[in-house]
Amino acid sequence: MGTPNPFDLLEDLASSLVMADVDDKPALAQLMMGFEQFVDALPAEVAQSLGEPAREATKLLQNIVMDDTKDPSADFERVSSLLSQIQHAQREPASEDEEEADIPDAEGENAEMAAAAAAEGAFILPDWVDQATFNDFLSNQKAVLEDLESDILDLEKGDTEKAGAIRRVIHTMKGEAGVLGLEDMENLCHAIEDFMDLDLPPSQTADRLLQMTDWVGQAVLAYVDGLQPAQSAADFMAQLKQDAADSQDTKKSKPKKKAKKAASAKTKKAQTKKNAPAEEKPVEKPEPKPARFIEVGGDDDEPDPDADYVLPRPGPESFDDETIAMAGEFLQESEEGLSNADQVLMEIENSGPDDEKINNLFRVFHTIKGVAGFLELKQIESLAHTTETMMNLVRQGNLPLAGAVLDLVFDATEMMRNMLGAVKTAVESGQPIASMDNLPYLIRRLQAAIKGEALPEETLPDSQRTKKLGEILVDEGDLDEQKLAEALESQRQSGRRLGEELVAEKAVSAKKVAQALRSQTQGTKIRETVKVDLERVDSLVEMIGELSIVESMVVNTPEIVSLTSPHVRNSLGQLTKITRDLQSVAMRMRMVPVHGLFQKMARMVRDLSRKNHKNISLVQNGEWTEMDRSMAEQIGDPLVHMIRNAVDHGIEDADERQATGKPKNGTVSLSAYHEGGSIVIEISDDGRGLSRDRILAKALKQGLMKEGEKLKDSEIYNMIFHPGFSTAEKVTEISGRGVGMDVVRRNIEAMRGRVSIDSTPGHGTVFKMVLPLTLAIIDGMLVKCGTETYILPTLSIVESLKPEPSMLYSFTGKGELVNVRGDNYPLLRLNRLFNVSDAKSDASDALVVLVESVGRTIGILVDDVVTQQQVVIKSLGSGMESMKYASGAAILSDGRVGLILNVEEISSLIDDKTFLAETAAASTLPQTPPPSKKENSPDEPINEA
Repeated sequence: MGTPNPFDLLEDLASSLVMADVDDKPALAQLMMGFEQFVDALPAEVAQSLGEPAREATKLLQNIVMDDTKDPSADFERVSSLLSQIQHAQREPASEDEEEADIPDAEGENAEMAAAAAAEGAFILPDWVDQATFNDFLSNQKAVLEDLESDILDLEKGDTEKAGAIRRVIHTMKGEAGVLGLEDMENLCHAIEDFMDLDLPPSQTADRLLQMTDWVGQAVLAYVDGLQPAQSAADFMAQLKQDAADSQDTKKSKPKKKAKKAASAKTKKAQTKKNAPAEEKPVEKPEPKPARFIEVGGDDDEPDPDADYVLPRPGPESFDDETIAMAGEFLQESEEGLSNADQVLMEIENSGPDDEKINNLFRVFHTIKGVAGFLELKQIESLAHTTETMMNLVRQGNLPLAGAVLDLVFDATEMMRNMLGAVKTAVESGQPIASMDNLPYLIRRLQAAIKGEALPEETLPDSQRTKKLGEILVDEGDLDEQKLAEALESQRQSGRRLGEELVAEKAVSAKKVAQALRSQTQGTKIRETVKVDLERVDSLVEMIGELSIVESMVVNTPEIVSLTSPHVRNSLGQLTKITRDLQSVAMRMRMVPVHGLFQKMARMVRDLSRKNHKNISLVQNGEWTEMDRSMAEQIGDPLVHMIRNAVDHGIEDADERQATGKPKNGTVSLSAYHEGGSIVIEISDDGRGLSRDRILAKALKQGLMKEGEKLKDSEIYNMIFHPGFSTAEKVTEISGRGVGMDVVRRNIEAMRGRVSIDSTPGHGTVFKMVLPLTLAIIDGMLVKCGTETYILPTLSIVESLKPEPSMLYSFTGKGELVNVRGDNYPLLRLNRLFNVSDAKSDASDALVVLVESVGRTIGILVDDVVTQQQVVIKSLGSGMESMKYASGAAILSDGRVGLILNVEEISSLIDDKTFLAETAAASTLPQTPPPSKKENSPDEPINEA
């Protein structure tokens, strides 16, 4: 077969390393053998330079596999770093000594083609990279960069613990980029790792790290399009090197006072060492090795002198009759002792330890140790002795019995019970006692606690605060429902608590009960996720929508409705419930938290405030509130425009804020929460607020209102949503052209939402966006017009009423109007919009539904309001473009199609003077308006708010 190609082996190692996990021992063993093969395949000329790091990686992997390391994660990261070092060395030009080294070039002509393509700006994936793996990498980077930016901003605010998390993410990105042949990204990540080692101010570090995330984000978009990144990483890396050089120059230019101080201290230390006795000279202690376990016990076994602890054999290979009798009593007494220990441990879990409880635990292990030693059950004796030693430290007050230490005692009792079971099985079967695989690990943890080393807390099970103890244990699979029912029944007779009853009945271990009790109070959540193609999710949601429609049609079929059988009615009710639940679950599958969206806004506020020389912080609330994925994407643009305006125009300069008695630093708040059946997103600031007078002046200048016209504050503020409307004194590169707020309104209303403004001069402004939870389903009101049924979005409805004849009138140039409690609203007849011939002609016999859109309120005349219902939205499709007053359609329960009304388009008719004139001319309503509470004449403007 010949010698394997070391280049191919290296790429295989890189791919395997990215997919490996530090806890996957078989995979790590394969990696270890792969490094050995790589070393063996290296030509002699490069065996030293490339073989040395490979041998070090092999040794580290061996230590991890053999549990012979204190920090497996650190060693695993070191292996990744060594692999990157080998890749870099392999790619660099050979030195003079290695010019003749013959490392096979696996790329060949493809490398030349890739180089030519790169020169033209195209990106070609290396042959050894799988396209699906590359696509997964690119799709994952969006979430990775969002989390990375969040950590960077926290680091800038002083959270130094984020530095380690940032390093790990960049290190992982570097390794993945190296495997995929993205050299620019790999080299940049490597340079950033070196940059983070510099002792620079947090703001400067954050600046460079955020620049790196920007570059990676742009590079990912370029790779998706099959292009090289527009900006080479070389310029950025040169900037990082300059930062490093400047940092060194700064350190050298510092006053020499500290150097003199250090030299003086060094001299004193040397004099002290000189005068000290020879035997007191400090001796360098070697770093302690991790504990190694071996199992011995036979006559021919010799202990390993390098082992820190010798794990004895479980016990004798056979028992005589007298020993068997004594073993039976020992097993029974030990089981009772362990049951008492479990009871004490649960009491400690609930009410805390005291001297009596601790002494009881100590005696249990002391007794088991003595008898086990007499019966030559060496492993049981060893575990009991180690646990007893730890409990002695607890008795002396040197070790708290809580958290991980308490978990260790639970583990010891559980392990002891398993070992006793193994003894019983061996006695009954006449076979040797089986060893417990996890015993060395448990003893090592006990010894670590005895030495005072930190122990990781165990993860609590998945639970919620509202769950009961039995429910938690059943959900975790630790207890079946039958045993739970039996324990509840016996609990009524014994009067004990459920946890005590379960342990007494041996239905579940005491440790599991204790963990469940803790999870009740802590509410820990552990979630598992699985990646699913988005098209599949959308397809599933669509099919469930179809199922919901068919279910509604079946249930409301006249033949089914006429049935009186209780069994059929119950089954249909159950079918309806399951369908609705299934629809709800499907909708939640489309939901994503707004955290990622909010995080982008945090980055933008930081950058804009620096550009404007303002100190502004962003406060986020409800960032884990969920909304429809498609809506989260569409809401991004409105948020950008509103926050840019808040930073640029809303928040004053520091001097202006201080002059008005405000804090120097401004605040922009971004909040998300659920309200009724909608999701609300609020953007508020503590700035100068909107200027009512300046808005009115601008509105007069642009002809949006007449001189002397009286408007409400809400109507005035809503004028900023008109295209080209801006009150900014000067146009900046951030805002001021009057374009953004128009985009805000159009995008919000395209999602069937609405936006409102509340502003207090001198105190700030609040923008409130109310949006439906999803775009796939609409919560609507079914209205009748003749024989047709239409759907009005519930979010747009203000109220519905039956008008009195005195409330209705027409006016030239204004069309038909309805007066509601003194306010005049335009009245539009639905039958005229859709040419419905059999609708009610007398408006006083019909109903008026007041709807709000574009900051104004109008009345829509319908025959009847049927019911409120959630319907699945269907697009109108091609050929229906003329139906501009309908935004979609839905299949109703009777199988007919109902149009979903486009309230925004209908509201725009009140600006159409021709339409209003024709409506007034065709109207049969009186032309005399009813008395108004505000005493406004027909010539006065209509209140449309």
